[in-house]
Amino acid sequence: MEAPALRGIVLAGGRSSRLGGRHKPAIEVGGEPIVARVVRALRAIDAEPVVVGDPAGVPAGVAVVREEPPFAGPLAAIAAGLGALPPADGVVLVLGGDMPFVTPDALRRLASAAPGAVALAVDPSGRDQPLCAAWDERVLRARVAVLGDPRDRPLRALLETVGDAIRIPLPAAELADVDTSEDLRRLGVADQTPGS
Repeated sequence: MEAPALRGIVLAGGRSSRLGGRHKPAIEVGGEPIVARVVRALRAIDAEPVVVGDPAGVPAGVAVVREEPPFAGPLAAIAAGLGALPPADGVVLVLGGDMPFVTPDALRRLASAAPGAVALAVDPSGRDQPLCAAWDERVLRARVAVLGDPRDRPLRALLETVGDAIRIPLPAAELADVDTSEDLRRLGVADQTPGS
């Protein structure tokens, strides 16, 4: 019997407006672009990655697609990522491309909880992290289809009628993302945003 497919959709297509347009996933942390670190975590659990958005910083050999139109939001990016993956029976991890410290262990925990459902990472304050989640692929495809046109729709629309998601508590450090110059300073990364 064939093992269930394990794939990952990495969202890397935002405008990075709070960083003056600097492409967050391509920022280097520890000498490696953040998006490459996310891809490496996926590959460590044998998940096939596809990146949606800007190809800057994406490792060679990883499929890159674009949501249509560009900058149409995370829901459109997830739909584009699904469109790039042939349907399979398995799990799809959905990850932000600006999370430098997400670990293979965290992804493994999410993926193992997802069959038949959706597993969301939860930070120590109890807040859901929909861009660190694992979906049963059939559930995700059905949900995206029901929503219709995904352009400029809020990500919460994907979760509104899913029912009870499984919540997996993860350390704040593993869920850290980069949105602002302050986030970069906290991570010890030099901010090269114009005017900083």
